[in-house]
Amino acid sequence: MNAEVIHTSVQRGLDGGTGFAVAARTGGMPRALVENISALSGLHDSWSGASDWDRTLRATRCIKWSGDLHWVGSVIRPCGVDHTGRGNRIAHHRLLDASEVAVSDPAQILCDHEQWMAAWQGEPRELDAPAALRTATLATTAALTWQKLFGDAGVAAEMLERAFQSGVGAWIVLPAGSDRLQLLQELVAVLPQGNRWKRGWSTRPLRPTSETVSVICLVDEREPEVMQAPVHAAWMLRPIAGSAPKASESMLARARQGGPSAVQSKPISAAVVNVQWTPPQRLTAPVDAVVAPITPTHPDLEMQPQEIRKPIYIQMDAPPRASKGLWILAAFVCAALAAAAWWWFRGGVA
Repeated sequence: MNAEVIHTSVQRGLDGGTGFAVAARTGGMPRALVENISALSGLHDSWSGASDWDRTLRATRCIKWSGDLHWVGSVIRPCGVDHTGRGNRIAHHRLLDASEVAVSDPAQILCDHEQWMAAWQGEPRELDAPAALRTATLATTAALTWQKLFGDAGVAAEMLERAFQSGVGAWIVLPAGSDRLQLLQELVAVLPQGNRWKRGWSTRPLRPTSETVSVICLVDEREPEVMQAPVHAAWMLRPIAGSAPKASESMLARARQGGPSAVQSKPISAAVVNVQWTPPQRLTAPVDAVVAPITPTHPDLEMQPQEIRKPIYIQMDAPPRASKGLWILAAFVCAALAAAAWWWFRGGVA
């Protein structure tokens, strides 16, 4: 990991302020970057009777800083009470660079509980380099939990294709008490590796937005935001048990049958981070993935702009003209014949 930020309720924040503020951050991080990441620390109220596990928000989101896009992994959870006796929460954010994204999966990062802080202790301070990130790519396994819930693992493929078509993200509304983290793992595993970072992911509702990269949220049907949202909102998807899923054949096959085995987990060496902190490798702006297979164009029909062929005009030669001498000869012969005819006629009359 390049850097991390801890945001929770403290008597005095590392960068000033009291109450919810920065309790810790990697040494030397630019102030503007810390503020951008800290803005992701909110935790909305949940339904009555929800457990701390239900209330925990796990998400990967994209932020724009210094003209570039950067991925941030976050786990935000309740953590008892603060120094005033009020309910507290802790937001642990990890900034990911391009090399880590290339060898990891969003669901795997969020499911590795040992990498996420559950509470903050001590005075606010700057942190040394974070611990090495354990990474692994998910196997493309059958979506068995989706099959158990909805009768057909292909429902996962349908939800993915519909969510990717939305320009503002999507909420996939799940039955009460569903294991959203497990469902998230299986959903991400259905996607080809190259498409897994084309969207953000969350286990609780996040506001639909077209800014940066949209987020696909797996949400419990009891969430207050679900109750308040328009019933027919285009970004709210409700899987229906027993229905025949509509998706491309390749995606249905991946959801129902699975695919290659997972790459073995391996650590990434943590870089030394100090006051001379350098930003992570820059990420190019993600391009929306097309989940359904694209019919390839025949190479013979593809032309680059500079190769567009212009019409070819062929100049035909005019037929050869008769020689001037031939015309004179023909005229002389005609005159001679006319004279002979006239002479014969005169002789005959005499």
